[in-house]
Amino acid sequence: MKQKRELADWKELEQREANIKANSKFMSHLSVSLLSLVLTAALFQFDFEALKGLLTDVLFRTQPPIGAHPAISIVGYDELVSAKNQGSKKIPANTIVETILKINRDKPLAIALVTPFSEKIYTDAELALMSSAFTQVSGMFIGYTDNESLGKNPPRSLFHTAHYSPGYVSRDTFSYGADSVSRRVMLSIDGIPSVYSKLSNYYHQTLKSNEHYPVKHIEKFGDALQTYIRWQGPQGTYPVTPMSELLSDKTPPNYFKDKIVLIGTVLSSNRDGDFIFTPYSRAPFHTPLLEGAAHSLATLLNSDGLYKAPRWMNIFLALVVGLISVNCIMAMSPRNGLFFLGAAILILFSIARISFLTFGCLIDLVHPSLAVFIGYYFVIPYRLVEEHKKRWHYQEKSEFMAQLEQLKTNFLSLVSHDLKTPLAQIQGNAELALNDKAIDRLPDHQLALRSIIQTTDSLTNYVEGILDLTRIEGSKVHLNITSKDINTVIQEVVKTKALLASSKNIEIKMSLEPLFAFKFDVKLIQQVISNLIENAINYSPANSKVIIESKEEKSFIKISVVDEGNGIPEEEQEKIFTKFYRISNTSTENPKGTGLGLYLVKYFVELHQGFVTLLSEPSKGSTFTINLPIEEGLP
Repeated sequence: MKQKRELADWKELEQREANIKANSKFMSHLSVSLLSLVLTAALFQFDFEALKGLLTDVLFRTQPPIGAHPAISIVGYDELVSAKNQGSKKIPANTIVETILKINRDKPLAIALVTPFSEKIYTDAELALMSSAFTQVSGMFIGYTDNESLGKNPPRSLFHTAHYSPGYVSRDTFSYGADSVSRRVMLSIDGIPSVYSKLSNYYHQTLKSNEHYPVKHIEKFGDALQTYIRWQGPQGTYPVTPMSELLSDKTPPNYFKDKIVLIGTVLSSNRDGDFIFTPYSRAPFHTPLLEGAAHSLATLLNSDGLYKAPRWMNIFLALVVGLISVNCIMAMSPRNGLFFLGAAILILFSIARISFLTFGCLIDLVHPSLAVFIGYYFVIPYRLVEEHKKRWHYQEKSEFMAQLEQLKTNFLSLVSHDLKTPLAQIQGNAELALNDKAIDRLPDHQLALRSIIQTTDSLTNYVEGILDLTRIEGSKVHLNITSKDINTVIQEVVKTKALLASSKNIEIKMSLEPLFAFKFDVKLIQQVISNLIENAINYSPANSKVIIESKEEKSFIKISVVDEGNGIPEEEQEKIFTKFYRISNTSTENPKGTGLGLYLVKYFVELHQGFVTLLSEPSKGSTFTINLPIEEGLP
């Protein structure tokens, strides 16, 4: 009853400790979760536009090239034609007329000039000359790129000959870290439709298409309505046809048939006006503005411009990612947390890429990524502090346990030594009395003396076992190697166990193979054999046999002790060599012992660089075999 109560108290204590640990773990996770929410909310007080721009550019660079729109071609006013016109940066009026007329022969869908174009740039006579050429084109558009023309009426000579609209290719000079990269196309500015909007409407009307640009893709930026360009590929996606080749009739017939032809300047001497930075490249003189105009127009023709995810979605994503990250990192080691950090960033980028390629939606990668990074670098120190507290607690507990273990060892050693002397005196006096001839006339006294000798012998073995354990734990056991015939040792031990065996009418049989003397610690191996034989006797039924065998096999001396006991269950065979372990499936007699015998057997044999094996089956007995190396391997 007392044992059951103690067991219940122990389980209750364990459950209480488990509850304390669970509550502590819950509070830790709750703390880092709240910290993550606060940090993520703080992050959204900053825009990180420069980082957003870089990550958006990475999405473009990793997308498969879409390819040029089949309805768009571009013609560039190049250095050769400019040189023939005394290096003029503007396209001369007569060159514009000649170019338009040559293109018009192929019956294009529309022609658009994307260049500075105003009465300050061209004279009335030049405008009149161009106007007469524009009337021959069914769809003529002028997309001016000079700021002076914005909001002004077109020159009078162009009123009925061409559509006059802004043709700016937007540059991020104020957003995305002011990196001057072209990422947006203008649909209108100050309420004036851009040339790209007009060309898109003209294209769809000509094809009798009812397609309209999705409203959700349109973003108001200052006084302009814009959408993000769906770049179809890097520089060269739209090859520039040099104006010098066109004017020399080197282009194939019908090259511009049913095309929207964009005309502009591509002069390296006018790099600020004629070249742009793109998500693919920020190298100077790399991508002509005219090619940016082609990508802008293609975005509107395909109605596939990009758009930003709503702010609430970005906040929700960052909060969720931050919460998941800090809680996962909290449960991982710092190294695994670092792997998780990389995996989380990769998963985030994959989600953003799928959203970008499939839906044209630009998810904010910066805030969730920073939430993961900052969460990691806040959680790891937090965990280190917590682990330091635990380590300090365990260290304190370990030091206390070490002191307690030392006190226990000192106590056991002291008691054992103090017990050994009186036990030896009792056993010696009992043996003297038993050898007295007068005792033969007193059979009851003779039996009592034998019982005293047997009991003191058992107590002596207990004391020796405890002393051996204290020496082992104090690393004070050293081999005293001498050369001797081990069969002699076995016979000596059997003599000492004869009385114990006779008390259960157990026969000890020896099958000893003649052996040469070899080197071993006689005292320790004697104790090993004694423990094995004593165990065999104790765990064997009355009127049975215990067999001791010895033989040489390869480079080992093998000594086996075979009993006819109940055997040892398979699940307990590994455990019986541990300290203080007693098998549960024993006979009803339940032999007494310290649980140190087999532990010492294994330890002393392994000290000789040998090993112990066990063969046992329930109801068929057990065979313990010690294997001692012949000289090799001994220290």
